[in-house]
Amino acid sequence: MIGGAIRDLAAGGAPAEVDLACDGDPAALAASIATRLGETATVRAEPRFATARVEWRERRLDIAALRGERYARPGALPAVHPGATIEADLGRRDFSVNAIALGVAGPRGGELLDPCGGLEDLASRQLRALHADSFRDDATRLWRGARCAATLGLRPDPETARLIEDAPRWIARSSGRRLWAEFERVAASRRTGAALRLLDGWGALRGVHPAWSLTPEASQALSRRPGPHSPALLLAVLLAPLAEREAIAARLTAPRAARRSTGEAARLLAVRDRTPPTLAALEGVSGEARTAARWLDPAGQRLLQHELRRWERTRPPLDAAALLRLGLARGPELGAWLERLRRERYLGNLRDAASARRAVRAALRHAAEPEER
Repeated sequence: MIGGAIRDLAAGGAPAEVDLACDGDPAALAASIATRLGETATVRAEPRFATARVEWRERRLDIAALRGERYARPGALPAVHPGATIEADLGRRDFSVNAIALGVAGPRGGELLDPCGGLEDLASRQLRALHADSFRDDATRLWRGARCAATLGLRPDPETARLIEDAPRWIARSSGRRLWAEFERVAASRRTGAALRLLDGWGALRGVHPAWSLTPEASQALSRRPGPHSPALLLAVLLAPLAEREAIAARLTAPRAARRSTGEAARLLAVRDRTPPTLAALEGVSGEARTAARWLDPAGQRLLQHELRRWERTRPPLDAAALLRLGLARGPELGAWLERLRRERYLGNLRDAASARRAVRAALRHAAEPEER
């Protein structure tokens, strides 16, 4: 067992995930484990990176071969070289607190390995990068460092703080797919707001896009709701107040549904009236968008969203069949009447079907009267 699970146990918490490292074929080990778990277990292998994953009943187990890595250029995916010792494998990792292992089988079973001093750093509440090129090789380590520091209350040591100052420029080399994967992990953490405040202070958000910063409204909203959150909700909270929201979401390669929720939250925040045409245009916005807008502007959204829910519950007092029986013809006029009746009922001008029928009959009589000469 390797990495975060040992760290979390040493910190007195429950492991959020379990990773294994093996001196052999991770796909074969994963297949053996899946067989023992039964038919519901599935295996996904990535031979290029010498990794495999077992998924079973909404749980997962990640397995990697002991290996070394080489980065051809900043931000590139690593070239993996299996066959390293456990000490070398730990030494290639991001931070000392993640470079701890516990033998679970074989000749080193039961042995605790901490060649990089991670347990001492954990006790002193210190976040320490393992080598000077850590962020140059993989700038997404900034995101992992912020999650770890926020969750465990760690502070970068002086050398790591210096590396962090220079790190944001390397984020431009990271793919949007990798950045979104890190964003999802931040959303799933128990200290989402704290991690984002660190990322903002470290310049990591500006590294993703120059216009991205943590707004006061978003910071305040997340300070009261530490997490975890769905990625779509978090994206809407962070980006809805920003003019460059679409460009930032595109840089992150955010899924279409998350981008849509962000745009809908921005529309809710921009509303300045609550007339039926405005409410009709907002009808059907996602739950994430509504929640994000309420978090960002509680006072302004309280009445707007109350009226929006009332509008969505309002139905015309007469349906199309009733209007046809009153003499209306099929076509655009029928739809216009349905919209008009719904609007009048929402405004309180029509209480029931009888009052609606009287209104329609009066309008039809008026339309049928010859024009005065």
